Amino acid sequence: MKKDDTIYLISNGDFRDAACETCWPMQEVTLKEVQKAFKKLGYKTKIATLYDPKRKHGFITRQCEGTAVFSEIDPLAPVVIVLSCWAYAHHVCGPLQTHLGPKLLLGNFDGTWPGLVALLNHAGTLERLNVKHSRLWTEGFTKDAYFMEKLEEWCVKEEVRHSEKHLTDADKLKLSPAAKKFGRELASDILKHRRIMGQLDPGCMGMLNAVMDPAKVGAAGMPIEYLNQSDLLAEVSEISDEEAQGYLNWLLRKGCWFDWGTDQFNELVYGQVLTQMKIYAAAARFVERYGLSAIGIPYQLGLTRCLPATDLVEGMLNNADRPPVKSPFTKQIIKKGLPIVHFNEGDLGAGIPQLLMHDIFLRKGMSPETTLHDVRWGREWEDKYVWVFLISGGAPPEHFGGWKHTNVFRQPAMYFPLGGGTCSGISKSGTITWARAYEKFGVFGMDVGTGEVIEMPDAEVQDRLNKTTPVWPIANVHIPGYDRNEMMATHMSNHIVMGYGDILQELIATCQALGIKTRVAGDARKTLS
Repeated sequence: MKKDDTIYLISNGDFRDAACETCWPMQEVTLKEVQKAFKKLGYKTKIATLYDPKRKHGFITRQCEGTAVFSEIDPLAPVVIVLSCWAYAHHVCGPLQTHLGPKLLLGNFDGTWPGLVALLNHAGTLERLNVKHSRLWTEGFTKDAYFMEKLEEWCVKEEVRHSEKHLTDADKLKLSPAAKKFGRELASDILKHRRIMGQLDPGCMGMLNAVMDPAKVGAAGMPIEYLNQSDLLAEVSEISDEEAQGYLNWLLRKGCWFDWGTDQFNELVYGQVLTQMKIYAAAARFVERYGLSAIGIPYQLGLTRCLPATDLVEGMLNNADRPPVKSPFTKQIIKKGLPIVHFNEGDLGAGIPQLLMHDIFLRKGMSPETTLHDVRWGREWEDKYVWVFLISGGAPPEHFGGWKHTNVFRQPAMYFPLGGGTCSGISKSGTITWARAYEKFGVFGMDVGTGEVIEMPDAEVQDRLNKTTPVWPIANVHIPGYDRNEMMATHMSNHIVMGYGDILQELIATCQALGIKTRVAGDARKTLS
């Protein structure tokens, strides 16, 4: 682009004005840093989304607002989506589909103000929508040499290219004969008997990368059952207080700790948790009624106005050791002794690898629990780059060492006005397999790898929690060869799936047998070359 071109800076934000008001001061700081960086390179900028004194922020909060902002911008002009908080990608992805000028997603790299999380979501969503764009991230802006080099590259070439040497096409790697046989057999079973994926009200929180082509997913043996969250709400109303109390009593006997309070607006109270127990039973009933192999409850935005948070429910479902739920029809326990695979926020791109990993773990006689996490933040620790994986509560207690190591805190009132508890704990040390399914320019793919959950001193863990969201479950994960710049350059979502144990070869072989294009990320590929 030319030096006299105007680069438009766009502040995309949350749907909720309360969250946007809280985050606006940091967005102002971020905008100033971005302007300073462009000025240092000799380029001029204009902020296209101005502060609104009535709303007390300057974020785009609806798709219609994003459309209005872009309608005032030259369709050939360079635009930068500046991200310093969680933002709903679909607010701007519609206009970006038809905008002809250079497009850059630029996120801060901070745990407290998770622009990096929004950046990964926006990037995955744009690739799902076949929109070419560039992505950049930084902690230091003008002080960050890598960032400034790549920002200048975008200014000069109108695109940024990051190294993808950390990714290898799985077809070029060698799997053991046993793994190939395992993959063929599991894939054959999936294609014969199917694994029905129950997805409620897809498209949660602007994550269009979580909405995948049912033709492609169904062809891989995992047809989608689209369900309505209003029906789940109706099912909740049919669960008695007595039945719900039985599930809560079970958790208390297991040693689960609740951070009880008396102020329902700011603290965790009994009624919130009793309703969560009803949601748990209702979800299990859905699984039986529709013959589901996995279920995804988005919760936000619809249910957040009707019910307490579903996160404790999701952690319960994902755990093999959980309160038994009897079918009202057969009187039999639903999926006795097994997890009910739940993909948080209705993210099918997480549900698919969770289901595959669950099946592999079971066939190998390993603990079958899986979860997704947000790729929330990371930093160096003892010469290793250790990621903070953090989700709002859907991680299974088995990952923490059991119910005695599980804490239930009230969800933050800003996002969860009706309260409800988390399923929180610190993930135990051990080897993990991780994965993420995606669609990228029409290709149905899966990124996979292995890593290690690191045990850390209490002070380090607490500092990481304090810099992110202290009441949520955390996994401190080192993925050799998939550090900050590698993951930020190519990861296809703000989410990542993990389970304990090395099942990498079996997962690759199963994906290949199902026709899912697979890439191995990080140093794990070196063990298969």
